[in-house]
Amino acid sequence: MVKRIAIALLLLPAAELVAFLLVVWAIGFLPALGLMIATSFAGGLVLRHAGRGGIAQARAQARVAMRDAGATGEMIESGGLIVAVSGILLLLPGFITDLLGVGLLVRPIRSRLAAAIGRAVGVPRAATGPGAVLDLAPGEWQSVPDHELPKTDGR
Repeated sequence: MVKRIAIALLLLPAAELVAFLLVVWAIGFLPALGLMIATSFAGGLVLRHAGRGGIAQARAQARVAMRDAGATGEMIESGGLIVAVSGILLLLPGFITDLLGVGLLVRPIRSRLAAAIGRAVGVPRAATGPGAVLDLAPGEWQSVPDHELPKTDGR
């Protein structure tokens, strides 16, 4: 797996060069160069937006995730981490990284990627929403009689 990632990273500059030449062939050199500069500028704006509160929010959620392992998927998706990676990809020169960066800005793609990362890390997805069912093995729960429940004052 690591070998494939290393090979892909080594081949990325060559693929970016080929993609740039294809875009130059289709629209011309100056428009292609202008488009590349514009997407890099857009990447800087995305990073600026993600950095305003997203990174601080990701740090706060990381502290919560240390206590609650189910929060990792939410931290990745809503904490601005994927948006920050998207900004970095847009900032890098090249059309392939720009396409990946723009793809990560689309919410359904971000949600699926966050879920896939959560599964790869081995974090169970928390059951949420009305009618959600959480299956537990017999050793993971216990019955508590009513008289042992804490008393409430009825508020």
